Amino acid sequence: MLGAMRALPRPARAARRLAAALLLLAGCLAGLAAQSAPAQATPQSYPTIGKGGDSCTAPSTSQMQAFFSNTPYLVWGIYVGGIDRACSQPNLTKSWVTTVTNQGWALLPIWVGPQNPCLSGFDHFSTNTGTAYTQGQNEAKSAYNALIALGMAANSPVIYDMEAAGGSTTTCINATKSFIQGWTDQLAVPPAQPSGVYTSTCAGFLDDFAGNSPPPNFIDGADYDGVISTSSMPCVASGHWTNHQRHKQYAGGHNETWNGVTLNMDSTCSNGPAVANAAYNGNNGCL
Repeated sequence: MLGAMRALPRPARAARRLAAALLLLAGCLAGLAAQSAPAQATPQSYPTIGKGGDSCTAPSTSQMQAFFSNTPYLVWGIYVGGIDRACSQPNLTKSWVTTVTNQGWALLPIWVGPQNPCLSGFDHFSTNTGTAYTQGQNEAKSAYNALIALGMAANSPVIYDMEAAGGSTTTCINATKSFIQGWTDQLAVPPAQPSGVYTSTCAGFLDDFAGNSPPPNFIDGADYDGVISTSSMPCVASGHWTNHQRHKQYAGGHNETWNGVTLNMDSTCSNGPAVANAAYNGNNGCL
């Protein structure tokens, strides 16, 4: 009751006023910090339509900015790991991913693990379909961990780079299909990630993966015909992977210069999932 309350001694009142002032000041400073350093969105999976490319080693952030500003490009492939990745990646870090996605880039993570047993010069998965399936699962787990370490969301898409072995035997083809089935099934385990596979549209028997159950969520087909369209993929049925599920590498390694920076790159047309801070339809004639 009011009549029972007693006034605090003067030193206590002064201490309370000082504490209140300090709390108010702390709140103001926290508010200023929040305004000056807003939280960044975690890059995650979005359908992306537009032109792009990839380079063996991830370019520096300044090079990436040069290839983004007033250029036709918005999608870039990055080789995030795998035993058969050909290049070191001194630039590819969590902060690099944050910087380039804030620049506006959409990224295509690519994993280069063991290859078709009929392809010489690489590490290989087994010709035994059961063993190959388990190996595909293990590669998916490693790829997932690599993407999380790079600061991407758990739903980020990732492409398995399966270099073409044009002289594949039935044994090698069946092993490769089983390996990719393990890759696809493991990436579907929650938190699910869109699973992709890259290979030559014809020599890599890309369309055969449509018969997997389930098939990969999307494809990245290589055909150097110069046709900038994901609907134009020789040896791939027009009814397969039609719902924003295609990327196409339409030109191999060549030099390009933008804003004074020269890079050796492959050229890509995208109409499929990528890692970005927002959905984007750049189009630029690429569908």
